[in-house]
Amino acid sequence: MEKRLVVLAVVLAISMFGAGFAASLVITQDIPSQVNVVVRYGRGPIRAYWDFDKTTLVETIDFGDVLQGDTAHVTFYIFNENATYAANVTWSSTIGTATLGKITDWFSPNIQYQDLEPGDYFWVDYSIQVAADTPVGPYDWILSLGAQV
Repeated sequence: MEKRLVVLAVVLAISMFGAGFAASLVITQDIPSQVNVVVRYGRGPIRAYWDFDKTTLVETIDFGDVLQGDTAHVTFYIFNENATYAANVTWSSTIGTATLGKITDWFSPNIQYQDLEPGDYFWVDYSIQVAADTPVGPYDWILSLGAQV
């Protein structure tokens, strides 16, 4: 009889521990956010193209559905279309305001204030990082590319 009580106590303890563990298990599901960017060109000869042959100008960037906590990127070419002088590349975006700081963006390599010789180009990744606590929803901002000449 005493042996049964010990076995019963052990079984109950394991059951309670298991139930407590199961109750503390939390399952989360990330919900994607739609991310679109409008590209604007400022002063200077800087233009971005999806292809090296310069047949498709980058006018919008659609990152599609991006999950909270993820990084996404697109690759394109930035050309200095002037034949006679170098251009000092500049870029800015309204991402901080549009996303309340929850999404950040950058270029790799870093093209800010880099000289681009006449007719030359950069092949770049434009990337975004979506914070894990970013509210679900569509996000749009403006990416401005230009040059100091």
